Amino acid sequence: MKRRTIFLRWAVIAVLIAASQLMAPCAAVTQSLSPEAETVLNAAEGVFKAMKARDYPAIWAGLTAKTRNEMVESVRKGAGKTGHEFTAAQLSNDFATGGPQAKAYWDSYLDVFNPDLVLEQSRWSLGSIKGDGATVIIQYRKSENPAILILKKEDGAWRLGLEETFGPRRWIMK
Repeated sequence: MKRRTIFLRWAVIAVLIAASQLMAPCAAVTQSLSPEAETVLNAAEGVFKAMKARDYPAIWAGLTAKTRNEMVESVRKGAGKTGHEFTAAQLSNDFATGGPQAKAYWDSYLDVFNPDLVLEQSRWSLGSIKGDGATVIIQYRKSENPAILILKKEDGAWRLGLEETFGPRRWIMK
């Protein structure tokens, strides 16, 4: 179990490093917004609130399919290196229900990322909404540069793309 926990920590390190360097948390937006804009902002905020509450099924539900697939594949490959075999379907179900793999993953993630930085110490503003894509700008009070979160509309709901937002930074940081 200890090896799996260590692996899971490494599986999220790249995303966490990118998140901490790119952004700092935000406080709520105070401008008057369209209903669609409010829906986009609420979707992004909802993921960070679910992180704070450690509501793992809610986090999973708020993420894009690309992010979920990347997480499942990363955990599946890492677990395989430690002698634990899971199918993508098993891990997807585990993450959707907040099972032991999800708990290990998100506990490791939240050991190094504090969602209060985004929720309470940052300014939020809407970037743009174009078709099924949207951006949310988060300006952390101690950061020079904002983080630009990418959201996608999937199955009628806005979902946060952690992979779409921070994944490319993994390649830059290598």
